[in-house]
Amino acid sequence: MQSLEAWLSTRGSVLAQALDAQRNAICEEVSRKLAAEYPDLCPNLPSDDPEFSQQIMFQQTPQRFHVILLAALRFHTLAVIEREYRWLWGIVQRFGVKRMHLLQQVRWYFEAAQAYTSLSREDRAWLAQLESAIEHMILTITAPPAAPRSYAGAIAP
Repeated sequence: MQSLEAWLSTRGSVLAQALDAQRNAICEEVSRKLAAEYPDLCPNLPSDDPEFSQQIMFQQTPQRFHVILLAALRFHTLAVIEREYRWLWGIVQRFGVKRMHLLQQVRWYFEAAQAYTSLSREDRAWLAQLESAIEHMILTITAPPAAPRSYAGAIAP
């Protein structure tokens, strides 16, 4: 069986094209779910109109994920997604975004992708592997830092 990286090399561009053809349907579905499930998320966005800023956030977040995913698929590397999450994690926490929000958005995106795109059974299986890899990435990046080890008492009196 081939690796995820090998599949990305052979099928990434094809999947990117299929997902992009359904961009509006996928991203609108995720936007609706974000707004419905997390209506209180990010109420303190900097703006004269926080409610409008929140709506924009719910619309733009799935679009941004979509674009980053397409880049990863077209360039055949998940490093694009990893760098994005490492960068954004330090910022979004200030607005109340938690690990569970990132993971849920990814799940909803891939559910919508499975629902709205016509893919082979094999590509659907690899899409599920891709989702799992991204979820693992998020879990790793958002993991709380390990507590420093205490060496008190390590020196004999």
